[in-house]
Amino acid sequence: MTCEFLKACSADPMKFLGEWFVLLPALVLLMAAGAAVVMRNLIHAALCLTLSFIALGIVFIALGAEFVGFVQLLVYVGAVAMVIVFAILLTKPERLTKSVSAFSGLGPAGGAAVGFVVLAALLGFIFTSPLAKKPLPTPASAPVADIGQALMGDYVVALIAIGVLLTAALVGAAVIAMEDKP
Repeated sequence: MTCEFLKACSADPMKFLGEWFVLLPALVLLMAAGAAVVMRNLIHAALCLTLSFIALGIVFIALGAEFVGFVQLLVYVGAVAMVIVFAILLTKPERLTKSVSAFSGLGPAGGAAVGFVVLAALLGFIFTSPLAKKPLPTPASAPVADIGQALMGDYVVALIAIGVLLTAALVGAAVIAMEDKP
């Protein structure tokens, strides 16, 4: 068994490294996303979410979607995750109290049951959709320059709206964190 593994590694080491360059970040992605869901400390959960964003960007790059991977790293890690962390850090601890909802008494088992029901419903909708029966289109290989032209041309309003939304989130966190003066 070990000899076959070593023969496979020595026959094509770049293929072996390429597979591990996808599998290892994918494993980190799953572990960090799971940790972000179950962590009780909000800051640690946000940092685990940031780690999962980084791992997802690396997976995209390893799979050959360099533009999507770098956008993932720049936008989600550089902007969204940092806004989340700053919003948490700027919010007063007494404002982060637990709220009582209809599902608050279910506990972890109830949450897992609700999660599985939602997952089953989503998978049911996906596999029974008429779009699932259509063949996949051939992937278009658009150069990065064309994507940049589209972002600065047809989609510039959406790009600016996202920037305004992120800025408003940060300003909102600062307003919440401000001291209330009598």
